[in-house]
Amino acid sequence: MKTYYVKDLRKGMVLSNESFAVKSVESSQTKDNKPFYKLMLIDKTGEVKGQLWSDHFADVEKTALIPGNVIMLNGMVDDYKGSLQINILSASKLDDNQIAEYMEASDFDLEELWQDLLKHLAKVKSPQIKKFFEKLFSDQELTRKYKTFPAAVYVHHAFQGGLLEHVVEMLDISVPLKKYYPEANFDLITAGIILHDIGKLFELEPIGVVVQFTTEGYLVGHLVKSFEVLGKVGGEILDAEIMLNLKHIILSHHGYLEFGSPVLPATIEANIVSYLDQLSSKTRVFQKLIRKNIGNDALFSEWDKITGNRIYLGNVMDT
Repeated sequence: MKTYYVKDLRKGMVLSNESFAVKSVESSQTKDNKPFYKLMLIDKTGEVKGQLWSDHFADVEKTALIPGNVIMLNGMVDDYKGSLQINILSASKLDDNQIAEYMEASDFDLEELWQDLLKHLAKVKSPQIKKFFEKLFSDQELTRKYKTFPAAVYVHHAFQGGLLEHVVEMLDISVPLKKYYPEANFDLITAGIILHDIGKLFELEPIGVVVQFTTEGYLVGHLVKSFEVLGKVGGEILDAEIMLNLKHIILSHHGYLEFGSPVLPATIEANIVSYLDQLSSKTRVFQKLIRKNIGNDALFSEWDKITGNRIYLGNVMDT
């Protein structure tokens, strides 16, 4: 049974027979050409870096260091460049069937989030769009995945139920915009938000406690898959104008050609969905960095490649 979770870790802690799941493993070398391993360790409260130096290779089961495994380790929590990490002294594979303990999850009840999504759908005025989503979510397996899948492997909402939380967050934030942008068709915005990342149900695959890209995910990607889902389900339900607008929202929602969208937002609805997506995803990266550094006395996080910056922690050090 776990004693400490990632959220409990503090600099200077000594960990004895503590368990975490392995999210990733990377072999590297020091400047003196000595080998070492960089790991990402996770549980349901978050993730923390792990470091295994060559001095302790003999005390670690090498077969334990495989993504998806749960390991029992002894080690010390240290601060490296403003980020906590566990220096691993010994580790072995642990056959723990309480997988939920090691899968990062939404802060919210997933069934309540699902009901929130349905409430947004209930406010849609278009009979066509209502009928479309009735058919879409009549697929029980697709609905199960929509409720439980992550929104990403690493970047934002990369946890169980992350896709649903990301979508409901965008839907909730969209509501006040109705007051200021009466020209926008909010039926299209609601539908576009729900559909924009649905291709991730085919792009990603949770395996044990980790998430991996499927072959289709690597070769096709979620924008194209979302486009395909819309066409497959909506072909005989939605008229040409609604289909065209929803296709455009899906294909343009990354906002920039260099970010993978084949077209730029050219409608007010697509623009709103794109910026809501960025607001949700980028703010979640900040939250993730803040949570990773709770208990750390540094003023700034380590440099983050997603934000391209070091995040100031002075306002949240005592959270």
